[in-house]
Order: sequence, then C-alpha cells, then structure tokens
Amino acid sequence: MKGTWVPLALSLTACQASLAPDPPERGLLLVPGPNGLDVVGSGGLEIGFGRDRSGVLESVARVEGRESRPAACGSGREAYATRGGLRLVFEGDTFVGWEGPQGAAGRGCG
Repeated sequence: MKGTWVPLALSLTACQASLAPDPPERGLLLVPGPNGLDVVGSGGLEIGFGRDRSGVLESVARVEGRESRPAACGSGREAYATRGGLRLVFEGDTFVGWEGPQGAAGRGCG
C-alpha cells in the first residue's frame, strides 16, 4: 500500500509546480503602441489588436510573470489589468484596445 502513495505524491507535487506562476521573461517589456503592445527586447514582436484573448493574455503573462486580472469595463467590453498598470480591452474574444497611464489606443472601456 505504501508504494501507491509515492507516485501519487509525486504527481500531486508536479501539478502544484505547474500551477505556480512563471517568472517573467528576462529582458522583455510591454510598451503600449498605436496598434497594440510592442514587446521590447523580443526582436520586434508585438501583440497587435485583432488577436484572440487567450493568445494575448498568455503572451502578456509570459512577459510579466503573472496572469492579468479581470477589471471593470463598460460599453459591453471586457478588460484585464496587467502588472504594468495597463487595462487590456476585449470585444468578445478579440483584443481591441488598451488604456493606461501612458494614454490609450484602440477601443476603450468608456
């Protein structure tokens, strides 16, 4: 009976490790731009308007090292707050804008 607990404990440990947030990608920084988010330090990659929600949120989480959190938004849109102080705006599953201390681009919450 003891033998069955060891593999179970190891598999639970592996699950817990995979749920932990990933460290931020070193040297990468999100910079808001007129067409979405530039990923500085990536060799010219960007997270452009029109991308699907899951891809945007996964990319932002890799750069920042934590998932964005749902935020209040009007106009029938949804938003997610990033670690860097941006609010990413979505219509349905499409990335349509951002708002933040630097200003805004695309469609906003207001």
